[in-house]
Amino acid sequence: MDARIAILTAHSLFADGITSRLQEYSTRLEFQVFDIGEAGFLAQVLAFNPSVIFLEEEVSSRYEECSLEQLLTNFTNVTIVFLHISESKIQVILSEQYVASDVHTLVEFLRPLSNHRLGMMAVID
Repeated sequence: MDARIAILTAHSLFADGITSRLQEYSTRLEFQVFDIGEAGFLAQVLAFNPSVIFLEEEVSSRYEECSLEQLLTNFTNVTIVFLHISESKIQVILSEQYVASDVHTLVEFLRPLSNHRLGMMAVID
């Protein structure tokens, strides 16, 4: 598998649409849909151990368990994709965790950051 993708949603049609569209481009993606209205859904997402999390931006703002702060707290190495449906945009946030034992380690980490595309915004056609 290329990626384990968790789709956090309160709308099953939203999840079905994302899954079917992405499967058109790759059969090497593993999808799991999680209903954010279901009790204990976050524990289920943690057990799935996704490399990518998709969610609508409005869902993130309405449900504390789906806030950026909660997602970054619970998932240390993940790509979070916020879908801004009404604006036809996506926002991608990469979360990675490293051990920095001293300032030299931190400086070495910062050098390649200029090559990363963090916090990117893209327009969907």
